[in-house]
Amino acid sequence: MNFEEYLSKVSPGELVLIEHTSLSTHPLAFHKIGEKYGWDRALLVDIIDSSLPVLRWLRLSGINTPQDVMRIKVGGVSNWGNVILEVDPHKDPGIFLSKFSRKIREVYSKNDFTVTILMNPERLIPLQNGNRHFILNISGMASVFLGNPKRVAFYFVNREMADKMYLALLEEAFTRVLVFTEKTRLTVLKSPEMEEEGGEIELD
Repeated sequence: MNFEEYLSKVSPGELVLIEHTSLSTHPLAFHKIGEKYGWDRALLVDIIDSSLPVLRWLRLSGINTPQDVMRIKVGGVSNWGNVILEVDPHKDPGIFLSKFSRKIREVYSKNDFTVTILMNPERLIPLQNGNRHFILNISGMASVFLGNPKRVAFYFVNREMADKMYLALLEEAFTRVLVFTEKTRLTVLKSPEMEEEGGEIELD
């Protein structure tokens, strides 16, 4: 099965976790998600400019991504895209999470359908010195939107960098877990359609 075909199986309200490494071709998955659902429906939550290496890789590969994508900027210095909220992850985590959650809810309420793409939330954890309370809060926040028919969400997480507790909490909460096992191949670790588990998805 190819990646586009697999995306057609994802229902509104689902949470999809995509675990990659530093050498995975996850930029292709990022691009295919935007193309499948439409970039005009996309909300990119960009953690400390995690999108920049992805966009550069795509551009050097001859693949263009629209520059007006709706974007929540969580740290970082880049101002590309249509930045609708900028939050400082270095400050009080309670304030950061409150602002973030409020804006997400506002976007969902104003749009018929939103595809949320969250890039590398694992990078937030070292900023809070691996605080377990913070890990529980940010992992729990993801599942708050589970089942919302007005959106679908994809989390990209570098499993080589991620805190083990955080990754386990996401895997437990998400409806689907896909893992890059080769450069352009993913394995389905978890799915509401149990017969899919262990199956492989070709990205190219």
